[in-house]
Amino acid sequence: MAPANERVHKSGSGARDGAPPVGRGKTRARPWQVGSPHGLPVDEVVARLEVDPERGLTADDVARRRAAAGRNALEAAARVSGWRILLDQVRGVVVILLAAAVVAGLAIGEILEAAAVAVVLVVNTVVGFVTELRAVRSMESLRRLTATQADVERQDRRDEIDAVELVPGDIVSVEAGDRVPADVRLLEAGDLVVEESALTGESEPVVKDVEPVPADTPLADRTNMLYSGTTINAGRGRGVVVATGAATEVGRIADLAASTAPAQAPLQAGLDRLGRALSLVVIGVAGALAGLGLVRGLEIGEVIEVAIALAVAVVPEGLPAVATLTLTVGMRRMARARALVRRLPTVETLGSTSVIASDKTGTLTANEMRAEEVALADGVEERTLWESAVICNDADVATDGDPVGDPTEVALLLGAEDHGLDWRALRSDHARSDEVPFDPVTKRMAVVVDGTAHIKGAPEALLDPRRHAGLIARADAMGERALRTLAVGAGPVPDGADDDGVFRAAEIHGVVGIMDPPRPAAVDAIETCHRAGIRVVMITGDQPRTAVAVARRLGLRADRAVTGAELDRLDTDALAREVQDVDVFARVAPEHKLRLVHALQDAGGVVAVTGDGVNDAPALRQADVGIAMGRTGTDVAREAADIVLTTDDFSTIEQAVQEGRRIFENIRRFGQFLFSWHLAVVLVVTVALALGLDPPLAALMILWNNLIIDVIPSFALALEPRSDQAMREPPRSRDEPVLGAGTVRRILVHGTLVAAVGFTAYLLAQGLTADLAEARTLVFVTLTGAQLLAVFNARTDTGSGFRGAGGNPYLWGALAITVALQSLALGVPALRELLGLSTLGGREWALALSLAVVPLVIVQGSRMLRSRRAGD
Repeated sequence: MAPANERVHKSGSGARDGAPPVGRGKTRARPWQVGSPHGLPVDEVVARLEVDPERGLTADDVARRRAAAGRNALEAAARVSGWRILLDQVRGVVVILLAAAVVAGLAIGEILEAAAVAVVLVVNTVVGFVTELRAVRSMESLRRLTATQADVERQDRRDEIDAVELVPGDIVSVEAGDRVPADVRLLEAGDLVVEESALTGESEPVVKDVEPVPADTPLADRTNMLYSGTTINAGRGRGVVVATGAATEVGRIADLAASTAPAQAPLQAGLDRLGRALSLVVIGVAGALAGLGLVRGLEIGEVIEVAIALAVAVVPEGLPAVATLTLTVGMRRMARARALVRRLPTVETLGSTSVIASDKTGTLTANEMRAEEVALADGVEERTLWESAVICNDADVATDGDPVGDPTEVALLLGAEDHGLDWRALRSDHARSDEVPFDPVTKRMAVVVDGTAHIKGAPEALLDPRRHAGLIARADAMGERALRTLAVGAGPVPDGADDDGVFRAAEIHGVVGIMDPPRPAAVDAIETCHRAGIRVVMITGDQPRTAVAVARRLGLRADRAVTGAELDRLDTDALAREVQDVDVFARVAPEHKLRLVHALQDAGGVVAVTGDGVNDAPALRQADVGIAMGRTGTDVAREAADIVLTTDDFSTIEQAVQEGRRIFENIRRFGQFLFSWHLAVVLVVTVALALGLDPPLAALMILWNNLIIDVIPSFALALEPRSDQAMREPPRSRDEPVLGAGTVRRILVHGTLVAAVGFTAYLLAQGLTADLAEARTLVFVTLTGAQLLAVFNARTDTGSGFRGAGGNPYLWGALAITVALQSLALGVPALRELLGLSTLGGREWALALSLAVVPLVIVQGSRMLRSRRAGD
């Protein structure tokens, strides 16, 4: 038996045999670069890097290389400026329309009208700016500013330096617990095990050696390389730096993510389309009214004033503000559910998500190996097996008392704890006197305590087919379910026995099956997504068999897995077919993941991508919604994402989708309410002008009602509680307009009804009074009352608009505030005079209120009749 520190894999570098240092003072056009270092013998790698691996680089070497290669650091993400966030708030077409209305109002001397619209613009901009600025700064506070140190050999000296000072050709050493400071080609590896899941998606740690592998070997299988940002789980290693900074694999992925343009949110696209349509409507209405005015013989200045005033009435001043406030409320609700949203429109985009492409390790699974199953040999008690698994174990104990080290070793300690063993006491009471360290070639290890050898290793290394046929069959069954299997046993150490003799003499206790299990809440969340018509796809760097096994436990369609190598052989058309038929993609690189997201989007999907590793960053950025893990995820992934889950819980995504769907339905509710009001005003004024009558509303009356009704009741509708049906219906199409055909039909009906009672009030007023101010006041009260009651028509498309209204206290508060403000407009002399209003008598009030209830009665009555017919 031999101590662990003698079992070291070493390269056969000629430089170790006294060869002179190479390349001193010599500079190439592209110095110190090695293509595919994993595919080359170490001798050739160090020769190309012009370094003596026994002595390291000189100070002059380091200076020249740093000048050529730069510092060993990725370019820091640019801090999002406040000006950039502010600019994003004023880019929308509707906002530009309102700004144009302000300019037009100022141009014709309508200072009050212009000021009123400007106030709305300022409120909307300030709310959006403050909300997004807070989200951006919250993200910046999440960044972990850790300074990695490197153990480097230079000029025959060994020093610890800041990793950013490393250059290609540096000789570095690593050991358990270290973070790899650069991309390194190994020269020596002693029981070296590395955690690479953040880079490759591979859930199991990788055992490293120094032997060359084929140049086309996938990243996850390059066993002679260490990559920047990965973590040493066990053992130690020594190697030569082959890439730093942007030239590392992490840097390459970061560049790929930076070059990927994020998709536009469906809500942004929908509001832009709506804004363009409104532009045409504004031009058409203004032109038509100008023509009517000229036909009637009005002065050109008067014609322009009326046309602009009514054109402003067409534009929903409150739409940007209410939409922003709605998204802000949704954003805060998601924050309470531990989902930090970085960009406002993302909240709504989640509601239209049709595909969730999820990483496996750390997202759907716990990213923590656990003992899942045990197969015992005949006559062996389970406690006996766990005692040997604890003693034959190299995991360390952290300062907080938890186990740390190789995830498989930690899983055994936690498994013993789950079965009632105090593994800490067991370890302290059984000091090892000898050992056979784990060897990646023989795949076994042994620890000797009080003359007894406790052993563990791969079943094929320890189980005899004749003696252990039953255990082998059960181990194979575990392997089919993607469990990693370890045989455990113990026995007295024979006198004079060599290593093989120690293992042959031991009795096998049983086999433990270990895996990274699905998160408990992920199965239910995926089931809910499926009910909602949302497809869940697993995209992982892990092995196909492991991916399929985990997918089955999660409830995904898992007949087979398509690998990255298979994706490379598919053209665009074949890939388009494959992404519709397969839900599990394994052994994929960042380029494959990005290509899959493109294919899903090209098929019409609104794609949300989840992930936590560096390898997920390009896909997170390309996705319609990128969702990163905040606790176990990498900084690169968080920077690329739209949403960061601070709980790392997949079920939070389900809650976020529900919130997104609620928001979109509420946007439609207040959109129906808001546009029906503007349609009513346009119809009343247009019909009056067409008949040769004076405008039934003055410009300031229109703007006052726009500001009051656009914002307050609309915002209350935006706070309607979530419907139970939210996750029982399929997601809407990416191209579905914000105001769909059904909503537009209801806008036309409700707007026409409100306009009809308003115009009726105007006609009746002609017989009641000759005073234009009194007539306009009657119209003002009638329209306001009819539209406020129409809020109940907008709450639901079918059934009673009063059902469940008590669940939204904001609605009743909004109605009360609006009535109070309208009362001020009518009751305060100065305000009444400013708006051009008059007082009304009892007869006029009775007429106005009687007409105001007509649209509500007609709509609710027709719904009741349809419901009865459907029941019959």
